[in-house]
Amino acid sequence: MKKFGLLCLSTIALVGIGATLASCGSKSKEIRVCASELPHADVLENCVKDILKDKGYTLKVDVLDWTLQNDAVAEGDYDANYFQHVPYLNTYNGSKKLVATCKVHYEPLGIYSNSKTALSAGTYEVCDDVSNAVRAFQLLVAKGVISKTAEGTNFPYTEPTDGSEPTLTFSRKTWTSTDGLTKVTLVAENLLVASLNDYDFACLPCNTAITGQVPSSKQVAKEDDPDQVALKANILAVREDDYKNDSEYKEKIDVLTDALLSTEVASYFSTTYYGAITCDSSSQIDLRSSIK
Repeated sequence: MKKFGLLCLSTIALVGIGATLASCGSKSKEIRVCASELPHADVLENCVKDILKDKGYTLKVDVLDWTLQNDAVAEGDYDANYFQHVPYLNTYNGSKKLVATCKVHYEPLGIYSNSKTALSAGTYEVCDDVSNAVRAFQLLVAKGVISKTAEGTNFPYTEPTDGSEPTLTFSRKTWTSTDGLTKVTLVAENLLVASLNDYDFACLPCNTAITGQVPSSKQVAKEDDPDQVALKANILAVREDDYKNDSEYKEKIDVLTDALLSTEVASYFSTTYYGAITCDSSSQIDLRSSIK
């Protein structure tokens, strides 16, 4: 009986060890990512997850408030996050340094119209928060609708040289060009899509166009400067030290990075988000060679 008991205990112990090893092996194939809901978590869940499954990995995705995501990765709760661009990541000073392994997509401001097929002078509605309003005016300048030279002191926003953020130079809800041909009205974000027919053109933030299901056929222009797209494309952020020194972690991150740089992901963005999001060779940029 004693021998049988010892044998049973040994067998149980071996089974336990085997289960533990199996569990550990299984865990090493799990990649945990926190992300913003749209489009980040959606793309991970409905496109990237299947790519990783074919590679033998299980992807676990949690939607997390953007203010918590960098700390969550730095503290080891997640392997990576997907919500920010490099300029924002560079402001992070947490317990561990985070780096980007790739850039994936860019969320441009677009100009849409129900009645026009090309940009011109006319009536425009733009989002009434300062950041998006300035972006809209910058886009109108880039596309030649308005000119700093022509506007002079009537130019609608400041261009600080001290690194501070631009601000609007007018306090009313409307701005009119000096020739009177272009009129821009500040409109609450939640009213922009419903007001499309009231203006010749609407400058819509990316998420506004997506949630309002405004089709790409109505888009006549968008932010497409290559430097801007590359600078502010959303990234996959990971722990630098672990990526350099932990081979298992690096392998998982490399598989995930390769998936985010794939044509499958680019195609998913194109077909799912009404052409509002940029995901192509201008935004899908491999950054791993810079991690040294």
